[in-house]
This record gives sequence, structure tokens and C-alpha cells, in this order.
Amino acid sequence: MPEPKTTEIVSAERVALHLRSRFNPIRNLTPATLAYQLDRFHSGYIRDAAITWDKIETRDDVLSSVIPKRRKSVSRHGWEIVMADDSPEAARQKEALEFFFAELTATSAVDLNYTGGLQLLVRQMMDAVGKRYAVHEIVWQPTPNGLTATFRFVPVWFFENTAGKLRYRQSEGAISGIPLEPGEWMVTAGDGLMEPCSVAYMFKRMPLNDWLIYSERHGMPGLHGVTDAAEGSTEWNTLVTALQNFGVDWAMVTNRGAEINKVDTSATGELPYPKLVERMDRAMAALWRGADLSTMSAGSGEGTGASLQGEESDILEDDDADLISETLNRQVVPWVLRYALGDVAPLAEIRINTGQKQDVKLDLEVDRFLINAGAPVAVNDLLERYGRPQPNPDEQLAVRAPGPLAIGNSADRREPANVSGAQRRQVAIALAGNAMDQLAQAQAAVLKPLRDQLEYILGIEDPAFQRAALRNLQNELPRMLVEMNADPETAAVIENAMAAALVNGWAEGAVDRPVQEVAA
Repeated sequence: MPEPKTTEIVSAERVALHLRSRFNPIRNLTPATLAYQLDRFHSGYIRDAAITWDKIETRDDVLSSVIPKRRKSVSRHGWEIVMADDSPEAARQKEALEFFFAELTATSAVDLNYTGGLQLLVRQMMDAVGKRYAVHEIVWQPTPNGLTATFRFVPVWFFENTAGKLRYRQSEGAISGIPLEPGEWMVTAGDGLMEPCSVAYMFKRMPLNDWLIYSERHGMPGLHGVTDAAEGSTEWNTLVTALQNFGVDWAMVTNRGAEINKVDTSATGELPYPKLVERMDRAMAALWRGADLSTMSAGSGEGTGASLQGEESDILEDDDADLISETLNRQVVPWVLRYALGDVAPLAEIRINTGQKQDVKLDLEVDRFLINAGAPVAVNDLLERYGRPQPNPDEQLAVRAPGPLAIGNSADRREPANVSGAQRRQVAIALAGNAMDQLAQAQAAVLKPLRDQLEYILGIEDPAFQRAALRNLQNELPRMLVEMNADPETAAVIENAMAAALVNGWAEGAVDRPVQEVAA
């Protein structure tokens, strides 16, 4: 079995030579130059295009905003090691992988000021989404407690792809490079969004420059001084000095009898430059973050664009997480297990987590079906699913009171002790009747989903789960009402009616509990 590589391939001399030879590739960038670089990139000579893309990423105002968001969205939810089965061997592999990924170091080969852990490594791997490839040199580090490694992020312009597979160029002027040995390098391959973004940047830069020239020439009017004084006289020179003091480029002095014809090069209608610039900005934002919010909203109505953008952003985040997980599991995990545990069949792997998307309404329907079908459902699981913690044994529980609901332990908020159970029941019935009268005045069709939810909650026999479901419905009530009915007056009536019903004890049996159990 080969030994893990513990020395660096990308030397300090190689990095120093690169830093001394750096240049700004976009200062004199033209469409012809960009087209040549893109053609060379697809021929395997990726250096010039990659350097240009890197500079555009940091200089363009839109890209410098959306690209970090895309990279960070997939690195912020953490990670976990999952096992293929419950065998002791899988548990042993999980322990080795957890130590490795928790203790690894990520840094940059050309800028050692960047250092971090797996979160930084994921952001560096996401560079492949823009530049098509992201390459890390792996320097293994065996320790008494387990195996770990340092991942050195090497700029993609240190490599060439003329043979159909990336090879490392050992010097700045080298045409061909050396192969990347498995277990010594990790290559992440992505979409390469900077190719279309560089084209959009060029089409944005050209009208933006023209816009700036137009503003410089026509943003301030010229001044024309007219005098009867002879040229060179004191009066003439005084007028010339006065015009010069205004600090404008377009200024002249003539005798009154002189004739000057106007040559107007300013636009008479709407300037074309702003729309071209905005069009390219939207294109770049849509490439990196999904559907453009303003464009989609304008074409589909308010809210549609935001919903579609959210869905596409979720798709991109899930796909990015799968890309990172698959790359690590194929190019790193087998070598970790081999170097740490020997020649074993992989039974554990890493998974990059994504944000949890919860559909509360769907969860309620599923829970309702399971409970009605007699399936065993744990109260702790229900509370956790709806974001409600399990109360401590010594905590006073909040229950449905006959008066307005308020949660707390203050004695002055509790129901008076002289109110009987029958009186509490009468108050609850009266409030429920008033609520039903208001509900009857609203539109019956649009209220059906809400009635179904209430009937389901009232049918729950477990008090703890019933209270959790009611609290969740109370929190979701304003949003549900807006979705069910767009009429503000109807929505207000429904909200008032349902709020009165919810807080005044629709749960059968709550009014019969002792007053001491009723939380103020």
C-alpha cells in the first residue's frame, strides 16, 4: 500500500515566481481578446481565461456580491458522516472520518493568510462553479490521535488541460505539465459560469464606458460669453477670466457680431446605456443565484418572482451540496480509510447538509392521517417537528383559559378563584358562538382549509399535542388568511373571529380543569 504524501508539490519558489509576474488582464480587454482567451481555454490552455475570470469576479460590482453568496450558501449548514449499516466496522470508519474532517486544515498555496477548516474548504471547492475547475493539493498529516490533512487551494491557472485531464505546470512559462496523482490532488469540476459571465461583463463594460463618456461631455452645459469689447482689451480679458473661473471645459468668448452654429450630439430620447447595463447585471445575477427576482416579478405578478427564485436557489444549493459531497467521497474518503484503517470496503461517507425546508401545512395533514389511522406518533417528535421544546418537569404548563390567553406565571394574571366551572363554560360557549357568527358571514369556500385544520386539532385527544398544534396554527393564521382571501375586509373579519375562537378554549375539557392549572 502506498504511503501518504506528506510534502508539498507546489513550492514556495513556484508561487513567488507567479506573484512577481502577475498582471491586470482586464485593463485593455476587448471582445476580440476575450474570444481568443475562451477559445484557448477550450483547447486546454486555461491560464489566460482563468486569470481574466478571477479579476472580473473581484472587480464587477454584481459578481462580487452574488458569487460569495452562492459559495457560502452550501457551506453554512454543516456536515455529517453517514453509515451504510449499523455494523462495528461502519462505526469504526465513521469515527476515523469524523476525526479527519473535523481536524483538517484548508489554506491557499498563494496566500497563506487564508486558513480554516472544512467550511473554508467547501467555499474553495465552489470556485469550480465559476472557473469549471478547483484544485487542491493534499498534504497528509498522520497524528497519534488519527489521520488528517492540509488542503492547499492552488489557482486553476497553474494547470493545463491539453491532454483531456488537468496537469500541473511546474513553472510559469511551462506549456505542458505533470499528471495529478490520485490521493495527492483533489479536483472539483463544476459548471464554469464565468465563461458566460465574462461575455456579459464585456457587453456591460462597453455601454458603461460609453455612458460615462456621454455624461462627461453632456453632463454640464458649455458657456458662451458675448461682449462688445475688442479682443485683448481689459473688458475682453476680464470676461475670459470670469469664464475660466467657472471651471468648465466648454467655454468661449466672442464679439457680439460673431456667429456660432450649434452642433448637438446629445440624445433626444431615453439613453440606451442604462438598459444594456441593467440587462447584463440581471443576466449575471440569474446565472449565479437562479431566477432574477425583478425580472420574474415584473412578468408574472407580485410574489411569483420571489417564489420562483426561492425554488431555484434551493435547487442550486442542493446540487452544490451533492457536488461537494460526491467529490469528497470519491477523491478523499477512500484514501482516508486506506491510510487510517487499511484496505477496507467503504461503509461510511460524508454528507454536506442543506437547509431544511418545512411545509407546516403538509406536516399537519400527515400527522392527522397517521393519528387517525392509529399509527404510534411520539409527542416529543411532534413538538420537535413544529419547533416547540419539551417543557421541563418543574415548569408550569400553559393551558387554554376561558379568558384571553396569556402565557406566564404571574399570580395577578390567573383567573379569579371564585369563577366556577359552569361560568367558565358559559363564557367559552358565548365567545365561541360570537366567533361562529363572524365566521358564518365570511366566505365559506375559502375557509374550508382552515375549518379542516380546526376540526383536526379539536379531534386530537392528546392535550400536549393539541396545544402544540393550536399554537402552531395561531402563528400561521395571518399567513393562511392572506393566502385564502385577498379581500382585506374579509380577511380582517376572519382573523378577528378565529383569534377569538382560538384563545378562548375550543378544546373540550379545558374549561373543566381546576383553576390552579390554568396559566394566566
